[in-house]
Amino acid sequence: MFSETLALLGGLHLTALQTASLIPVFPLAAAVIITFFGSRLLKGGSHAPAIIGVGISFVLAFALLMAMQSGKLAGSDSSYLQTNLWTWITAGGFKAPIGVFVDPLSSLFLAFVTGISLLIFIYSSGYMAGDYGYYRFFAYLSFFVFSMTVLVLANNFLLVYLGWEGVGLASYLLVGYYYPKPAARDAATKAFVVNRIGDACFAVAIFIIYLNFHSLQFADVLYAGLANPVFIMHHHTAIFWITLLLMLAAFAKSAQFPLHVWLPDAMEGPTPVSALIHAATMVTAGIYLIARCMPLFRLDVPVLHLVGIVGCFTAFMAATIATCQYDIKRIFAYSTVSQLGYMFMALGVAAGSAAVFHVFTHAFFKALLFLSAGSVMHAMGGELDFRKMSGLRKRMPITTVCILMGCLALAGMPPWAGFFSKGEILDAAMNSSWRFGPTLAIFGMLTALITAYYTFRVFFRAFMGPEILPETAGHHEPSPFALPAEPGDAHHGMDASHDAHGHSHAGANGVPVSLDGSIRMWGPLVLLALGATLVGLLGVFGGHGHAGGWFANFLSPVHLNQQVSANGTPQPVSAAVRVNSTVMMGLDAALALGGILIAFYFHLSNRAAAPRVAATMPGLVRFLENKWYFDELYDYTLVRPLRLLGHVLSIFDRFAVDGLVFLVGFAPQLTGYTIKPTQSGRLRYYGIGMVTGVAVVILGVLYLLR
Repeated sequence: MFSETLALLGGLHLTALQTASLIPVFPLAAAVIITFFGSRLLKGGSHAPAIIGVGISFVLAFALLMAMQSGKLAGSDSSYLQTNLWTWITAGGFKAPIGVFVDPLSSLFLAFVTGISLLIFIYSSGYMAGDYGYYRFFAYLSFFVFSMTVLVLANNFLLVYLGWEGVGLASYLLVGYYYPKPAARDAATKAFVVNRIGDACFAVAIFIIYLNFHSLQFADVLYAGLANPVFIMHHHTAIFWITLLLMLAAFAKSAQFPLHVWLPDAMEGPTPVSALIHAATMVTAGIYLIARCMPLFRLDVPVLHLVGIVGCFTAFMAATIATCQYDIKRIFAYSTVSQLGYMFMALGVAAGSAAVFHVFTHAFFKALLFLSAGSVMHAMGGELDFRKMSGLRKRMPITTVCILMGCLALAGMPPWAGFFSKGEILDAAMNSSWRFGPTLAIFGMLTALITAYYTFRVFFRAFMGPEILPETAGHHEPSPFALPAEPGDAHHGMDASHDAHGHSHAGANGVPVSLDGSIRMWGPLVLLALGATLVGLLGVFGGHGHAGGWFANFLSPVHLNQQVSANGTPQPVSAAVRVNSTVMMGLDAALALGGILIAFYFHLSNRAAAPRVAATMPGLVRFLENKWYFDELYDYTLVRPLRLLGHVLSIFDRFAVDGLVFLVGFAPQLTGYTIKPTQSGRLRYYGIGMVTGVAVVILGVLYLLR
């Protein structure tokens, strides 16, 4: 079915399925090697196996993507390839295989997950240099990428769940990487607990899927199983519960209301972790799950529309919160929550290719923004409050240009990537056959204006204007590990004003003239900036006659852009062919420009005006600074009642349960102490006791028989 081969790595020829099955192997091998040899042998070179592993995976994933793009599936009878490598679980009639599922959607995700991860790994080798847990950090990163590739490649729901839990575990380890910090431990626990809600929903959905389809294979459930109208009619209730539970699972993993509260706190991990989670792994898993299961969601339109409504609300809510935050990473974190909302909004109007397109472009510019924030944090000694800095363009020219490219992409200015992908979502919602689609589009446009404002609020405050540096500028971010550096960690604790050889590069005021860091840090930024600038053009050009460009053409075999009519007939979404609508494009650009101009006035041209305006609406500002009080709401309605319940149950356990156990154990002990004196060891006393006992028994029997 896929007889053509891929020429890879020095003449090695692999089929598509063989290529795909090897992609997770190399990050896993890197994680194992670093775990066993990192602390003793690799030490400061622990990044090498991680970079090599994910690099090989990227080459394989890119070759697979090119094979898909060149139409290698044209001769097959389906739009996908799948195979079982070996049987994982066998229990009675139930079988769970380890297998791979290859189609345009999975090949696209594999390519950008491994590609973006490779750049983040290279950046991390410079950013984390000298850190005490250097080897541990790269072991966690490699395991993270392994889990995400397993999730994307899986050919059945149970294997998806394995990768799903793997990225959850890796995020817990990475968010809590600086475990001596209470805030890091709390953030990791919060992420773990919130995601357990979604994971439980996913597990129940898997049970329902098996009970109704008698299989967990994608080919059996999403294609063969749903091709029978009679089957669909008799299992409509089950499909409703499956889609609802999968939706909740996706909301938890991709930080959508009301399960969004964990993602901003995840900023406590090292900055490369934030970039990896937000751009290429974990939070995109929820989008992938719904896009993969779109054949199911199309059969329950109300649930699909609920996905869009929640996504729209989350996008707007998170954007408003970002306008009143001051930590650069936290602002970009809420930006991620908001942009994920856009993706769910696109899924909700059955414009799946638009959602995936935004996942793809977002990976580039969000990784760029977080890594740029990491460079600022690295140069400012851990400081990220933009109220304490200004004019960084003079000390960080490369970072300034790169973050500007990311800001333009996030704001949606043409021709940067976000303009095309976000515009496609808004266009799809505005022209959706669903009557509430235009309402979602209007809120999406308002959110786009707010996004452009808060994005350039960061840029104008931190990078433009007069030069203001915090006292910590020019020094490495202090490590929370109060431990001595391992031998061989030459950079540990070194002042950033010196290079690896101890030569000073400081200016007259003791602060280095350039704070952009080494090429290992700014090199990936440049590549990501190019991506954030250019990849949006894939949505315009290369469509081979199909509106929507290369992306719509490439993903068309997956059928992401269909709704189901009342008679069950698949209907294409009209908006999916209007990506390049002139009116919508012009409106999107005007909104982006308007937000930038507002930010320019309040945060560069007339900075004193911003606090004056804020003083006129203290209630609203306080409401947004406190993030709509969601944390407080959950604390009062969930955390404290559950803590009180736990305290009550603890008291019950100590006094009731433990008391009952004590009584059960004490009764024979008391009996033993009571009859102990009768055990004298003298036979005559034992004889008297036996006679007495026999007499008592006889008298008792006679009494009953009288």
